[in-house]
Amino acid sequence: MKKMSIMAAMLSAVLVASAQDIKLAVQAYTFRDRSFTETVATAKKLGIKYIEMYPGQKLGGELEGNTDYNKIAPETVTKLKKFIDDAGVKVVSYGVTGAGSEEQWDKMAAFAHAIGIKTIQIEASEDRGKFDLAEKMAEKHDLTIAIHNHRQECGAPEGVLKQLEGRGARIGAGCDIGHWMRRGVTPLDGVKLLKGKFVTMHLVDVEKIVTDGKSRDVPYGTGAGNLKAVLDELKSQGFKGYVTLEYEHMSPTLEDEVGQCVAWFNKYQAGTL
Repeated sequence: MKKMSIMAAMLSAVLVASAQDIKLAVQAYTFRDRSFTETVATAKKLGIKYIEMYPGQKLGGELEGNTDYNKIAPETVTKLKKFIDDAGVKVVSYGVTGAGSEEQWDKMAAFAHAIGIKTIQIEASEDRGKFDLAEKMAEKHDLTIAIHNHRQECGAPEGVLKQLEGRGARIGAGCDIGHWMRRGVTPLDGVKLLKGKFVTMHLVDVEKIVTDGKSRDVPYGTGAGNLKAVLDELKSQGFKGYVTLEYEHMSPTLEDEVGQCVAWFNKYQAGTL
């Protein structure tokens, strides 16, 4: 009996360690009613230290301008990086964004490297040339490209899989499973179809699976997403990286609902769900 207890404890430790390979970030768009500097303060208050930045959010504080790589001044980028480091957070990804030429990609990559960003989220498309260019520039600049989706058909699991055919490890799925559910897709089915293709994910729970787009975000574990099974499947696929909490519903109790998501995720990591 004692030997069995030791083995059970060892198995539990392995499972928890595996869970720790998946980290929770927050998409700054969740707090689009405030500046980036205020978003960082809110994230820290809620226990989140990883951020996905999006283009166009006002910087705030003593920083002028916004987070658009096309518009931010070089001296502001330096100040922004210092603010991020001093705050003790890490910007792990950027998007949803894009670039239509090698010159634009060079500019975006320079911004990403200056901030410490490793992953760029770009929108799902049927234009294979768009991803040919993105993959080429990812190789050039040592970046990872994630294909993001809203409710468009080519953003469904089958569409993303088709776009990834024949591509290397620099480009993969960065799907928003909340938007999948708003077009009638069961997340677990989509995650299984894209086995081994994920470089990141927008981890979202919504009230119910619909086809008309009308289903609001809800705290993790209270909706139709079956998120524990989704994360378990990601672990079984060997996924290691960041899943991103994005709350598009501008709830009057937004911080409380995001906080509930964080608490649920922490319980998942601890193996206590």
